[in-house]
Amino acid sequence: MEILQLDGLEPQLFNLIGPLAMNPKVLRANNNYPFKTTERFQWYIAVEDNDVTGFVPVEQKSGSYVINNYYVRNDDQEVLVELLGAVKPKNNLYAIVQTKHEAIFSNCGFQTEHRWTNYIKMIYNTNKNE
Repeated sequence: MEILQLDGLEPQLFNLIGPLAMNPKVLRANNNYPFKTTERFQWYIAVEDNDVTGFVPVEQKSGSYVINNYYVRNDDQEVLVELLGAVKPKNNLYAIVQTKHEAIFSNCGFQTEHRWTNYIKMIYNTNKNE
């Protein structure tokens, strides 16, 4: 498996993610919430045998980073762990996590900050002294 890192408006990003972002099954897996990108995003994309198996968009927001609306085919834990391992923020990294993925994010060093019905806000603190 290869993890690609692309800027939020790179043409290659749209070629790789477009077919998934418009796929009804993928949208259902994301609770019917659309995927979005701007120049403030970095995308981490898992590719195996020229096939996209998952992606994690990371948005830079006011001094921190946010993962939201990620996708992993068949909820493949190995792919999600590899994608999360590729993200190297300079500041705190927040993630809005589907409840079914809580244990995976927790095992990758994220801590719960807030719970909703279908999602959990988690944080990965890059400043280990806090």
